[in-house]
Amino acid sequence: MTELTRALVALVFTSGIGACGMLQNNQSQGSPVPEPISPAQKATAAEANPDSVTLADFNARLERFVKTQRALLKGLPLSENATPEQINKRQDTLAAQLREIRKDAKQGDIFTPQAAELFKRLMTFEVKQAPRETKQALAEEDGEVAKVNLVVNAPWPANEPLTTVPANILDKLPQLPPDVEYRISNKRHLVLRDVDANIIVDFIYNAI
Repeated sequence: MTELTRALVALVFTSGIGACGMLQNNQSQGSPVPEPISPAQKATAAEANPDSVTLADFNARLERFVKTQRALLKGLPLSENATPEQINKRQDTLAAQLREIRKDAKQGDIFTPQAAELFKRLMTFEVKQAPRETKQALAEEDGEVAKVNLVVNAPWPANEPLTTVPANILDKLPQLPPDVEYRISNKRHLVLRDVDANIIVDFIYNAI
């Protein structure tokens, strides 16, 4: 769990405890139950912690994509003894279906400008903490790194390595469902890749 996620959980948990205590006191004293939080109060809370709003919006957008992808996969069953050819055909079919459904998709649909700013801030801080280690982690064992022409819905080229996000950076980013993953291109661009369809879902230029 990332530090940002822990902070959000702690905030919700603390607020819940406080609310329960107020309810018990009011009931024991015969006082009326407090009114629900008003939209204005919610707006004030969001203003006080804008990162929580940005993270919630990112998760909601990602969840919509994942639900669509999983619904399509149900129509593309694959046996345990599937051949490489069958696996590749399923991948290509899923990718084509996602492109059709998301034909108007563009950069920033999931990594909104607000989300991109948050991710850049989290990643840059970690890079500054361990610049040498981060640089080494971004390189493959043979010294090559992915150099992908980033386009939403385009496939991740088979001849390009799947450069991973350094562990110290990955630990600070929002956790993803297994359907998608973070990848790095050109040592600095953050990519959201669909694992089953092998397509670029969204990306952030110069995230590092």
